Formats: sequence, C-alpha cells, structure tokens
Amino acid sequence: MLLEPWLHFLHVLGAITWVGGGVMLSVIGMRVRQSENAGLIREFVKTLSYAGLRILAPAMVTVLISGALLVLTSPGWKFTQLWILLALGAFLVAFLIGAVYLSRIAMELQRLAAARI
Repeated sequence: MLLEPWLHFLHVLGAITWVGGGVMLSVIGMRVRQSENAGLIREFVKTLSYAGLRILAPAMVTVLISGALLVLTSPGWKFTQLWILLALGAFLVAFLIGAVYLSRIAMELQRLAAARI
C-alpha cells in the first residue's frame, strides 16, 4: 500500500479542519461580540479554548507534519521550491496570528467575561 495517498488525505483533512474550524469560531465570535450577555461570552471563551487545544492545534500540526512528509517522500518535491516556500510562509503567518493575536483576544475576552460576572 502506498503512503502518499494517505499523507495527502491527512494533509487535506487537517487543512479542512483547521480552516473550517477557524472560520466557524470567527463567525460565532462575531455573534458573541455583539452580545451583552456575560454568560454567553464566558461560554464562548471556554469553547474557544477547548476547540483551540483539542481541534485546531492538532489539525495545524497534522498539516505541517503531513506536508513535510509529502515533500520528503516524493522525489518531485523539494523544500526549496517556490510553492513549498510559500506554503511554509503562509503556515508561519497563520501560526503567528493564532499564537500572538488570537491568544491576546482570548485573554481579553476572559477578562471581559470575568468583569461582567
């Protein structure tokens, strides 16, 4: 059995989960942001933390590892190719947005929810 189709499957599944989960949390976050209900904000913060650690982070790691393995196992791909470099750059930007910007927003939401108790 070939490894490459499974790596492709994992790579695409991880990307779908990561991007789709992020979009869904963003849409829900926009709705929560308009709310004055402190309980709703607290629940969203819990959901954000839960989904981030258990769904989005593993999906992100899956994308990175399966993508690297695809490059390593395929003779036609190299880490120096423009497409791979662009993908790694986009991954780095997305990671930094999540780690720096979104984590600050989550902490601010926690403070906001605690202040509205």
